[in-house]
Amino acid sequence: MSSRRRSARDRARRELGQNFLVDRGVVRRLVDLLEPAPLPVVELGAGSGAITRELLHSGRQVTAVELDPRWAQHLRDAFPDLSVIRCDMLDFRFPTAEHAVIGNLPFGITTSVTRRLLTEKNWSEAVLLVQWDVARKRAEGGTQLNAQWAPWYEFHSCGRVPARSFRPRPAVDGGILKVRRRTRPLVPLGEQRRYQRFVEAVFTGRGRGLTEIVRNITGHRLRNLPALPRDLPPEAWPRLYTETT
Repeated sequence: MSSRRRSARDRARRELGQNFLVDRGVVRRLVDLLEPAPLPVVELGAGSGAITRELLHSGRQVTAVELDPRWAQHLRDAFPDLSVIRCDMLDFRFPTAEHAVIGNLPFGITTSVTRRLLTEKNWSEAVLLVQWDVARKRAEGGTQLNAQWAPWYEFHSCGRVPARSFRPRPAVDGGILKVRRRTRPLVPLGEQRRYQRFVEAVFTGRGRGLTEIVRNITGHRLRNLPALPRDLPPEAWPRLYTETT
């Protein structure tokens, strides 16, 4: 293949956010992070099938989601028994039965995909390869998104993935993010909208520090709060909500 054709293909891949994982050790780490229970797995952005192959070798039932028609056909040809859905992962209709999720997500739409996943009700765990800073930020908490979803999910960083593990090579390292659905929610699901509006109001509220913001919004004067909303650990937000509502 000429250098001109390779460059054109690389540009097309980048437009779709396709940084393919070529490190087999990282592939095994991702699959091994799934719980051993034999739940069906939805793979987002299956691409060339590196993770797909490892999932199938582990004996799992896999549905591969891939937007690029060339790679969707490649997956069908390489794995005749694989269920392949050609669509944008943001438009994919997730199964109604319990399942797990895995995927090497395009770095440019990581937050959009994560938000979409968190609104889905039937998956129990997700292992996502994302940009390193995103994986670290989600695991550490301190963001409105983490606080809004903390009653129902746990976020864990499971290691850094060097940029050299991808082709084409991205400008930044990747990171592995594992999300688990809590078996016992910290806030009843029926109060989700009210709770999330409360968190948004605190993050965007006026005041000199968290104590004043909470007092201005709820009328409650609480002690021993950290300086700012981002300093409150994700698991502490449900307690704050309960104490002030």
